[in-house]
Amino acid sequence: MHAVDALVSSDIQPGPAPPGQDSCPFCGTAFPERAYYCPNCGSVRPSIVAAGLPMAGDRRTWAWQQYRRPAKRADLRAVIKAVSAFAMITLGIQTMLMLFTLIYGIHMVVPEILDEWAGYTLFVIVPVVVTLFELSGYYLVAYYLFLVVAIVASCAWVVLRSYKTFLKELSMKATTREHSPLFETCGLLFATMFFSVVMALAFGASDEEIPDIGTVEESLFLLANASVWEEIVVRVLMIGLPMVLVDFARRSWNKNWYAYALGGGFRLGIPEVSLLIISSFVFGMAHYVTGWGAWKILPAAVGGLAFGYLFLRFGIAASIMLHFATDYLGMPIEVFESDRLRMIVGLGVLMWLGFGLIFFIYYTTRVAEFLSGKRLFETGPRAVPTPWTDPRMRAPIPGTWTYSTVPTQAPAPQPHQPPPSAPPAVSSFGMGYVCPVCGHTEARYINGRFQCLGCGHLS
Repeated sequence: MHAVDALVSSDIQPGPAPPGQDSCPFCGTAFPERAYYCPNCGSVRPSIVAAGLPMAGDRRTWAWQQYRRPAKRADLRAVIKAVSAFAMITLGIQTMLMLFTLIYGIHMVVPEILDEWAGYTLFVIVPVVVTLFELSGYYLVAYYLFLVVAIVASCAWVVLRSYKTFLKELSMKATTREHSPLFETCGLLFATMFFSVVMALAFGASDEEIPDIGTVEESLFLLANASVWEEIVVRVLMIGLPMVLVDFARRSWNKNWYAYALGGGFRLGIPEVSLLIISSFVFGMAHYVTGWGAWKILPAAVGGLAFGYLFLRFGIAASIMLHFATDYLGMPIEVFESDRLRMIVGLGVLMWLGFGLIFFIYYTTRVAEFLSGKRLFETGPRAVPTPWTDPRMRAPIPGTWTYSTVPTQAPAPQPHQPPPSAPPAVSSFGMGYVCPVCGHTEARYINGRFQCLGCGHLS
């Protein structure tokens, strides 16, 4: 066996043919005196090509397959996903600027709270306004600092949970239909931003239909408050806590008990979807009650669907991040008043609206799939490319026995057969054994040794 292994080793490469001796027309190797096949590549000897012998096997085929295999075609969905992920990096840069604005605004808001503001009333809308209590002075400052910490922590949590999967999404290695929290958050922001702009243009929204939230300091506080307080009121009180009663009734609890307050890990069943729709409708009506025009009801309700979906799937941190990115998008321009920054953000918004069309279509399709119970636009499994093979090779001839490294049963011993006077009429595809005498690649296993079927030599 060691002798055979040495003979078929890829390290042994026959040299060129001496003058007057046949050489392989494909690799230039010298043919042994009684060989029908090239011991290096398995080509038929030129002097007997007329006999019609098939290729005896190519010992180097495996290497050719590695270099001539057809290039794998990239999936269109993976390409779109990767391009979208790169666009989300620009939105991430804008979000970092928004977070800087939020933190920078502390020195602007806190003096206003202590010197100018009489207080702020916390309320809920169900959908009528219900007053809870009023905060003022240092209590209001503490509440404002809580809002800042909650927003920063939520954004950090989403990024930390997403970075490994997001790197795969950038490199087109992520699983189809499975997205990281960061990808879902940015994609939903693109989609809801696009839908809001379309609705505002369709209904001709005017400045009178947009409530005035006062000075820059008041805007910094009120928009931060909306990002956190509205998520607590609408998503936790109207989705998370009712799910406690739902799961109690069906005796099936979320594996994480804190999910009823912080969200995450819920499946989208009938109770979850029902609460999601109801809370989104209340969220849309709340904007109309607080001074927005009627055109805002539907965009706010769609935004509520996005916030609630993130709450159910990933948790309140993702919904806070999406709400903050939606409301604070233009605040860096208001705080720093830079024309260059205004131009850059404006160009970014135009690009994000373009991706918003793509994501709006995508999420609309996902909703249609949920309602119909069928997957849409599926093309089925893609065929695996066939490895390249040498055109000189032929398929193995059925019924012939070829060399195997692990023979299941040794054939019965047969007397020594002299080498044939003419080439055999049939040859099968060999892929390892090479006779050291004649170069033949077919053998049979006899008492622990290989006997060449061409010349009878025992190895």
